[in-house]
Amino acid sequence: METFLQDLRYAARQLWKHPVFTVTAIVTLALGIGANTAIFTVVQSILLAPLPYADADRIVALDTRWMDTGRIHSRVTGPDAADVRTQAHSLEAVSMYEGGNEDVQLRDHAVFTVVAVVDSNFARVFNLVPSAGRLFTDGEAHRAALVSGRFARDNFGSAEAALGQTLHIENEPLQITGVLPAGFDFPAKTQVWEAYPLQPESMERTAFNYKAVGKLRAGVSVDAARAELGAISQRLRAAYPDANKNKQMTVVPLQEELTGKARPMLMLLFAAVVMILLIACVNVTHLQLARSIERQRELAVRTALGSSRWHLGRLVIAESLLISLGGGVLGISLAGPAVRLLVAMAPEGLPRATEIHLNGWVLGFTLGLSLLTTIASSLIPARKAAKVDPAEALKQDSSRGLAGPGTSALRNGLVVAEVAATFVLAVGAGLLLRTLITLTTRDMGYQTAHLLVVDAGAPAHTTDDAQRVVRQYDGLFARLAALPGVERVGGIMGLPTGEYGSNGYYNVRGGLPVNPDQPPHADFSVASPGYFSTMGIPLKMGRDFGAQDTYDGQFVAVISESLARQSFGDANPIGKMIQCGLDSDKWMTVVGVVGDVRQDSPAAKPGPTLYMPMTQHPFRGTEIHIVLRTKVAPLSLMNGVQTEITQANPQVATKFTTMDAMVGESIAAERFRSVLISSFAGVGLLLAMLGVYGTMAYSVAQRTFEIGVRMAFGAEKKAILRMILVHAAKLACWGIALGLVLSFVLTRLITSMLVGVGAIDPLSLLVATVLLLTTAAVAALAPAWRAAQVDPMVALRAE
Repeated sequence: METFLQDLRYAARQLWKHPVFTVTAIVTLALGIGANTAIFTVVQSILLAPLPYADADRIVALDTRWMDTGRIHSRVTGPDAADVRTQAHSLEAVSMYEGGNEDVQLRDHAVFTVVAVVDSNFARVFNLVPSAGRLFTDGEAHRAALVSGRFARDNFGSAEAALGQTLHIENEPLQITGVLPAGFDFPAKTQVWEAYPLQPESMERTAFNYKAVGKLRAGVSVDAARAELGAISQRLRAAYPDANKNKQMTVVPLQEELTGKARPMLMLLFAAVVMILLIACVNVTHLQLARSIERQRELAVRTALGSSRWHLGRLVIAESLLISLGGGVLGISLAGPAVRLLVAMAPEGLPRATEIHLNGWVLGFTLGLSLLTTIASSLIPARKAAKVDPAEALKQDSSRGLAGPGTSALRNGLVVAEVAATFVLAVGAGLLLRTLITLTTRDMGYQTAHLLVVDAGAPAHTTDDAQRVVRQYDGLFARLAALPGVERVGGIMGLPTGEYGSNGYYNVRGGLPVNPDQPPHADFSVASPGYFSTMGIPLKMGRDFGAQDTYDGQFVAVISESLARQSFGDANPIGKMIQCGLDSDKWMTVVGVVGDVRQDSPAAKPGPTLYMPMTQHPFRGTEIHIVLRTKVAPLSLMNGVQTEITQANPQVATKFTTMDAMVGESIAAERFRSVLISSFAGVGLLLAMLGVYGTMAYSVAQRTFEIGVRMAFGAEKKAILRMILVHAAKLACWGIALGLVLSFVLTRLITSMLVGVGAIDPLSLLVATVLLLTTAAVAALAPAWRAAQVDPMVALRAE
């Protein structure tokens, strides 16, 4: 240990004497370690850290799998889940739930918040203990609710004050029986949990209306539970051959269920930062190799005086250890702000985002990473130092380029490796950026600019209540249209990229033949008159909804072009009859055809959509999006719109946004990974530039005597300049060729993340090639210029 400490003290003195080398090496490693620490913090918090629930490793989600196609649905039917609850001995408890944004009416105001309907088994699965009050019982279904600590404080002042208070959801009065701890918000940021009965209200085995969670009995494995559910599913297929054909229930650990969709993106980011760290290690290795050549005389003298090979190698390792630890400390300081930036940039759907923070695991990872970089960056320099031949080293003169051909070959090889790694990052960034550009410039089928969007939810319990709400909306739309700065107003349940909507199968009369095994499917929306013109959706044929489309009259529908082609081919669909199971089995007359829209996001294909008037489907018209086409900045109208809504019905809960923001949020994940991978590629380019610069600068220093001789024999400055630049270009070309091979293999791994571009994209490859060649040229320019300015007499006199 004493010898080791002596080596460290000596290494520290040497690093202090060479500040440029020390700072460059530490900053280079800090970039790699900081980026890795930040991304590992996200990966550890989301994918590796256990869920913050009691017995989290025993909580599973119930999924439905189709045996013929392999498709997995994260939902279950009510009767299937009820059968699992009663028949599965491997599960201690099973709970069905459903959730989403709802309007909640309180005594003097209304709010939008996330509400989940859960049965009394929900508390058993999560082992819930209220911080105030009590849990509800099965007998209190539709009459009781639990709220979060935050909801209680925001709306009642404290948890104790919330107990016994009444809130209304969809016009149902619910008494608050308990307040759950502030840290619990499952599912998906829920603030209110409404009591539902254990016996599911929907007993249709083809209606996937629920999500479900279960708790494994102590000592039971996930595989054992899957085997038991497989046997139960087999019995259900025999008992219900039509509804349960090819259907199998299965269980998935809840953590895997919640984070599965985020895993590919996080693994992509982690792979990218690992590549950055490798490039950084290559750069530091290169710096240490260059430094070891300068130290050859020192090492030769030490060897002549009796130092062992192990001692010589240890000196290099000690320097590398101090550099790596310095890089680790600086990397940690960079990782903190980087993590906060990542959380701010993260898409809203990123699971467990609130749990992302630096912790002991991350600090341990950083320490391990620092030690790993010590080994990676010092292995080759230490080995070369240990093999120094004192006789040869004392004869060599670094100023005359006699350091040995093996050294320059190794340095060149390292530069080729980091250019190749940077090329792969640049190609990946190019593909993701092209995907993002494609998504942001795609035609959505409607005009997104100058659209204010208001989430509006009004309570309604009976058909009369719902019809009254729809009439209020009709009057509200007229008053909103009269506001200064507003051009047109409409309302819809099923706004593109919105939270509300429905879909399902439908029937037609007089249409194309239908395959009974694959009935036609469409999105279902309920809209007001004027919605299509407000959104800029073109009316291709027929008419819009109007005042004549009353609840007691003939039901009507407007269909999209895709639906018209799917069910009627080239025939005129106007006047044809269509039926769906949204909320009525009445046949509807097709009165219009409108253009297709991309419903979920710019990545979605335009598909068939069936529109129905709000007046004829009032229950679906109480919780809607109000859209306003404006002449001014949309959000500048918020106060005026809110005033009109409050005057019309103070019990309407509202939330404001814009259509541009909603479309942008729908591609937030694509933007997140594109920006990050592009940033990593930029860091890679910077490090590659440092590597090429270091190689060229050292090469010029080594070849000063040779350059002087060339110029003494008549070589022009242009020829010297060209010689150095050609050398850099050759290294870059070899790196690009290697990177091209690697990119053909690695970019296929992100095919599922690409839209409108293939994994092998000529434009991305061309841009990456130009970037790397430009980077090499810029990095080599200064050393090449210095080489061209060498005075041959000075160079020769120095010898």
